[in-house]
Amino acid sequence: MNAQQSRHAPSAHRFDFAVTLSVIGVLATLLLHYLNEAQSEIEQVIVKTELNNLRLGLAEAWVHKNVTYQLIDIEELKDSNPMLLVTARPQNYIGERSGTPSSGKEIWYFDTTKKRLIYIANDGHQTQYRFISTAGQANASLLAIGGMELVKDIDLVKDKLEQ
Repeated sequence: MNAQQSRHAPSAHRFDFAVTLSVIGVLATLLLHYLNEAQSEIEQVIVKTELNNLRLGLAEAWVHKNVTYQLIDIEELKDSNPMLLVTARPQNYIGERSGTPSSGKEIWYFDTTKKRLIYIANDGHQTQYRFISTAGQANASLLAIGGMELVKDIDLVKDKLEQ
């Protein structure tokens, strides 16, 4: 009986090993997939937080200018860099550029040709933001400053399609 067990044991062990490796491979693939999704969701939360902080900083700058009786030209603000109006900028803001930076992910920059604040995500996807006028709009956010709001550029396209 010992002779038979030893003869079948190596093939049984190889099969068990192959099944174990397959299960570990599937579990590792699922783990990496969910970690990638979690990283993407964390990045989205960070961007939304930075954007809300930027909007709060813009509202603070607007209030400061109003309290000190400084004139604010809304038309001039439309194509301006919102980062120049706030005191606290995101750490990953790299400044003004005339085009897309050749390297860098998870960064903010202001494109001087498009007149847009742009965020480049970790996956290379770009999201553009700009000032729009909120005069006459019923759906302006609470962080709109003096008739202006910083919004995603895609929102402008959707608003025009709905009208």
